Amino acid sequence: MGVEAPSIRDVAGDDGVDRIEQAWVRERPDINVSSVGIVSRIWRIARYLERERSQRLVELGTDPATLDLLAMLRRSGKPYRMTAGQLTEAALITPAGISNRLDKLERSGLLKRSFHAQDRRRVDVQLTKKGVQLIDEVASDILGRESQLLAFVSKDDDAELRRLLKLLLAHFEDPGPG
Repeated sequence: MGVEAPSIRDVAGDDGVDRIEQAWVRERPDINVSSVGIVSRIWRIARYLERERSQRLVELGTDPATLDLLAMLRRSGKPYRMTAGQLTEAALITPAGISNRLDKLERSGLLKRSFHAQDRRRVDVQLTKKGVQLIDEVASDILGRESQLLAFVSKDDDAELRRLLKLLLAHFEDPGPG
């Protein structure tokens, strides 16, 4: 019989964030420092995960901007096509920024752009076979790797962590479709 990993609730002892919070309580007992325990941990975890993902993307010969754009197109379903406007809105970057990214990816043969048949002001962006192959390989690798990083979290804690993070994120974002 294997030994089950401890749950998040079982982890004991102070960490660096606890020591920061305790120092603030000591130095400024007049202010509420309770956010330090949440915000600082989120920031630190985000940095670790971002560093891990960025390093792996370099090893795979790509970058976060490429991953984001190709993944948006891939998740759209067959024929893996969206308008440049939809990509701009989804990526939360300027039209000029998306245009520069699309230029680079089109030159690499990962996607193609075409004018819409009924409205020449509308530009359709579609993954090529090469683009589908790349995003499928990269997404499989990245998502598998990130799942391994979180494998120590029990199923119950995973569900609770998802619920709490979703609650927190909903406070800052409109949880629209997609």
